[in-house]
Formats: sequence, structure tokens, C-alpha cells
Amino acid sequence: MSLKEKLALKARPINDALEKYLKIREPKKLYKASAHIPLAGGKRLRPVMALITCEMVGGDSKKAIPFAAALETIHNFTLVHDDVMDDDDLRHGVDACHTVYGLSTAILAGDTLFAYAFEMIADSDIEDSIKADLVKNVAYIVRKIAEGQQMDINFEEEETVETKEYLEMIRLKTSILFGAAAYGGAKIGGTTEEEARELEQMATNVGLGFQIWDDYLDATASEEILGKPSGSDIRQGKRTLLVIEALNKADDKERKKLIQILDSENTDEDVREAVKIIDECGALEECHRQANGYLDGARKTLSKYPEGEARELFEELLEYMVTRGH
Repeated sequence: MSLKEKLALKARPINDALEKYLKIREPKKLYKASAHIPLAGGKRLRPVMALITCEMVGGDSKKAIPFAAALETIHNFTLVHDDVMDDDDLRHGVDACHTVYGLSTAILAGDTLFAYAFEMIADSDIEDSIKADLVKNVAYIVRKIAEGQQMDINFEEEETVETKEYLEMIRLKTSILFGAAAYGGAKIGGTTEEEARELEQMATNVGLGFQIWDDYLDATASEEILGKPSGSDIRQGKRTLLVIEALNKADDKERKKLIQILDSENTDEDVREAVKIIDECGALEECHRQANGYLDGARKTLSKYPEGEARELFEELLEYMVTRGH
């Protein structure tokens, strides 16, 4: 069985839970908008990670399904709002929520998904103390995601961004939700707080590699692979790690040209020229190296766990996160 088939099998109960919660109610437009992106598909990496972590520490992953579904609704709530802020028209290969239902309803749909997440956690068949811990942790994570998103917005107004600042932004905006998945799965699985936090840190680190690789793919992959237009980060002038590395490595002429493309209305030809500059100065190769570097620590952490189906699938999942589409 391929990894894609294994992940799809693991995601099936999560999809069932999402369909159960995201049924259409009145007012129909709001609930159709809320279900639009979550039920359009997606890789379900975060919820699957929660289930696998639960199994790996010896727990019953069925008990983690509501929590896993909650993470997916949190993730999708951020996607709906991100698409509004970035004015992206496609998500998971379908029209973005705001392009179908309008900006106001899309914002409300994101809010609705956020609220659903806490209903799902409350419905979990787990100890009240663990439930309370997960609610507090998820609320904290969402607040941190908002901090990361604001940092991302701030960076668009700056000519240069330090690598350290960028990594902190993606840790907050993207990585810590993977950390939350591993932490929650481990707690539901019955492990200690110390072990759950170690797994959380491991997943957060790999989440950094995932986002760096996502930036890499945005510049190099086709729209078919991405499910959205390629080069959208460059079009929006975002200072991703690719751009930061390119601005550090490129000569003065290329650097000025790249900044000019990022800071102005750009054409498809401009985007291609920017990617060429990023590639030729070695920034693409450097980001590829950094993304894969985050796997080393993860492998070390996973080696502490007994060999078996859950650990093997976890290892495959982590590998996929920083090599997909390549």
C-alpha cells in the first residue's frame, strides 16, 4: 500500500467526523460556506498525525478522532481567512470560500469552523482533565497562529527580513499546529506530559521543514500539484525563506531586480524571472537542504519508540512532509 493510500485510510474516520459536524443548517449560506473548503479534500496531515501519535504511545486512536477533526477545522478556519487576506482564488483545487460566498460570509465561515473545533473537543470520550488541557492548548495555539499571521503581514511592508524572524513567523503560523497534533494525540494516548511535550517539539520542528518546503513548491511546482496558482508568494511580495536567502546570496543587480519584482505589480514573466534569480544564486538548493535538515532530529526522537506500524507510518509521514511534490 502506498503512503497516499495509507494516509487516506487513516483519514477516513476524520472525514466521517467532519461530514457529521459540518452538515448544512440554517442559514444555509453560512453552513455551506463553512463546509466548502474542509469537505473539498486536503491531505489531513495534522489530524492523521494526532491519530498516529496516539497509537505510537500505546493509546486507542478512536478516542482521538474528535480532537483530530477539531485540528482540521482549526486548520481550515485559518485557510479561509488566509485566502481572504491574500486574495487567493483557489484552495485545494476549488474556488476559495470568499470567491463563492463573498468576503463577509467567508469571514463568518472561518469563525464558525473555529467554534466547531471546541465543540468537537468537548465531545471527546476522554478524561475531563485531559479535555481541559487540550482546550487550553488549542486556544493558545490559535492565538499564536494569529501572531504569526500578523508577522507575515508586517513582513510584506519590509524590504528585508532576518532568517531568524522568518523562522519564528512560520513556527507560529504553521508549525505549532503540527506540534499541537502530536501533543494532543500523545496525551489522549496516555503518555506523560514530558513525553507529550517532546513529541510536540519534534512535530513543530518538522512543521518548519514542511513550511519551508511549501515555500519551495510555491515557486517551483505546477498549479496542478499546488491546487492554487504557482508563484503566488512572489506575486504578493512575501519575504519567504527562499526570498530571504536569495536577497542574501544574489549580487547587487539581481538583488535590486528581485526587490523590484516583489514590490510592484508583476507579470507571469516577472515571476519566472524572480524564480530564476532565486534558483541561480543557490537559494532554492539552500532551502531544500534546510527543509530536509529538520528530519534528522525527528528520526532521533522516533527511534525511542517501539518499531511497528504506527512508528513506521509516522516516519513515512514526516519524510513526505519535506519531500512531497519533488
